[in-house]
Parts: sequence; C-alpha cells; structure tokens
Amino acid sequence: MMKHEIMKAYVEEKVSELVGSLTSFNFANDSPDSVSFLTNYSGKIVKKFLRAADKEYAFSIVLTWHYSAETDDLNMQAMNLAQNFMDWIEEQNQKRNFPDFGRRCQVKKIENLQNMPNLATVDWENMTAQ
Repeated sequence: MMKHEIMKAYVEEKVSELVGSLTSFNFANDSPDSVSFLTNYSGKIVKKFLRAADKEYAFSIVLTWHYSAETDDLNMQAMNLAQNFMDWIEEQNQKRNFPDFGRRCQVKKIENLQNMPNLATVDWENMTAQ
C-alpha cells in the first residue's frame, strides 16, 4: 500500500465507529453526514540527517453535518463527534499505535494540530456545516 492508502485505512475504523463510513478522499463532500479525508501535505522534510530525514504527513478530517441556527443541540452533537475523533488521535499517540509505513519508516508521533474542532463553513441554503 502507498502512504495515502495506509493513512486512510488507519482512520477508517474510528470514522466507521463514529459515523458509519469515510465517504471521500481529497474531496469534501457537501452532503450531510459525510466524512472526508483531505491530505494537506505528505513527506514534508522538517529535519535532514546524513542518511535520513524527519518528514511530516498532515491531513484533515472534514465532517459535513446538519447545522442549526436554533437553540437545539444539533451543533453540539457535531462538535462532540469531531472532538471524539481528536481525542482518539491523542489516545493513539499515547499508546504509540501508529500507522505502519513499513520497516524503512519510523513514526515518532501523531498529533492534532489544534486543540478543538473548528467550523470551516456553513451552507445556509442547505443548513449544513463543515
């Protein structure tokens, strides 16, 4: 498997547990209840050594969910869902349960790049948010 397939497989089980299935790769589906895996960068060298390098692989998980402008808890449910995934990422790092890129690659850590989910966009016509 290539690194993108490895990362997709790594998160799929947790996504399935939370919402059902990962719906797209490198495409943020705008239909409600969809989850997308987006690559930000892959193989970015952060430190060079004589015969090796530390590299980063960054990705985003985008939830497209129903959105509410009312006083119900629909938005809170979506926020909690995203936070649950972020907590899982932290737990995997603590357990050192990393994706397997083969014997030539040593994963040092996996981490969230922010401390809470954020709202990227709202589609007011369809009442969905990412």
